[in-house]
Formats: sequence, C-alpha cells, structure tokens
Amino acid sequence: MMSKKLVLALVLLIFATVLSCPAQADNITIVNPSFESIAGPLNNTCGTGCAYNEGPVPGIPGWSSVAGGSWQPGSFFSSIPNGSLIAFANAQSSLTQTLSGTSVLTNSLYTFSVYVGQRIDDISGNYSLSLDTILGGVTTTLCNVSGNAASIAPGTFQLESCSYLSSSSVPSGNLYLQLTAVSGQLDVDDVSLTVQPASSVPEPSSALFLGVGILSLAAIFMARKRGEIRLAA
Repeated sequence: MMSKKLVLALVLLIFATVLSCPAQADNITIVNPSFESIAGPLNNTCGTGCAYNEGPVPGIPGWSSVAGGSWQPGSFFSSIPNGSLIAFANAQSSLTQTLSGTSVLTNSLYTFSVYVGQRIDDISGNYSLSLDTILGGVTTTLCNVSGNAASIAPGTFQLESCSYLSSSSVPSGNLYLQLTAVSGQLDVDDVSLTVQPASSVPEPSSALFLGVGILSLAAIFMARKRGEIRLAA
C-alpha cells in the first residue's frame, strides 16, 4: 500500500512540475513606459483633477507624437493601471518610440503588451498597436494587435498583447513601438516588451505526451503489483 501511494505521489509531482515550469522572460527597457514622466506642466484643464498637454511640444519624454500628449484623466477613468498619468493620441496620429541599440535576436519570442482604455464618455475609437523594426525610416511589422475601444467597459483599461517568434534570420534595424489612434482617441498606459529564448518556451504537446507517458508507466507498475499480490494470495 505504501509503495502504491509513493508512486502516485511521485507521478503527480513530476507531472505538475513539467506542466507548471515557467519559461523565463527578460524585460526590454522602454523609456517612460507608464508615462509618469512629463516634459512640462499640464496646462490644459478638463475638469476636476483633469489636466493634459498636447502636441510635439512639450511632448512625452521618450516618445514622439504629433497630436497626443500626457494626461491626468481625473474622473474620465475609474482607475489607471500604473501611476496617475496616461498618454493619449488623437485620430490618425501615433505615439512612437525607437529602442535605440536594441535589435531583434535570433530564435527568440517577443511579447508586446499595452493597456488600452475606454473613456467614460465613450469617445475612444479604433486603434492599432505594433511592434516593428525601423531602419532608414522604413518599418517592418513584427506583430500587431488592433481593435476598437468600444469593446472595453467605459472608464476602464484592458491589456492587449501580440507576440513575435524570430527564426535564424531576422529583420535589421532597431525595435520600434507604434501606438496609433485610427479613429477617435487612443488612451494607453503601462507599455511592456519581453523576450525569451525560443528553446525555453515549452511545447504543450510535448509536456502532455510526457505526462501521459509517466502516468501510463505508473499504471503498468501498479497493475503488475496487483498481479503479484493475487498470485501470492
């Protein structure tokens, strides 16, 4: 009886370890990822606790924008993912950042994530979030996620992500982040980018087959033990 319990415990431990073992990912440095740094005072007021700046000047430290800026949204949002400030871009404009000196690594998995918000007054619109490379002013899209903020509960944010798995041949240039308001207004916060070796990403099918194999061996072992017990009786 003790042997049976020991085998079951070991099988369950190995199976759980295989399936739950996380792959390690490294954060890639983004300047001012949650937009808490501002280039100048928020001179434009928009209600109680609400203020913003807009345009290329003063701009957002680390980011380039033409029709966008830093925003302390006050009651336009019930909560903010990180800090007290967010960034916005108005229709047909983008917030962009070139990650200078950071190129695509071979055989690696990149995950690009951005919190997208829907204003309480429902004026947010279509958006596109893109992880690219840029070389000589020409961009190459690695991954992209698009949508309409109307699908997000008013006054809240929703995490949007896309992933890119590189091979042994990668596009040249620096990594480039592009957050675009296709229509209406795009409100964003807490941008992140991670990378991990492709070899560290477990294949679900491999883990499943290994687990099934372990359980099958355990079942055969216990069946044999039961047979030995009956013969001995």
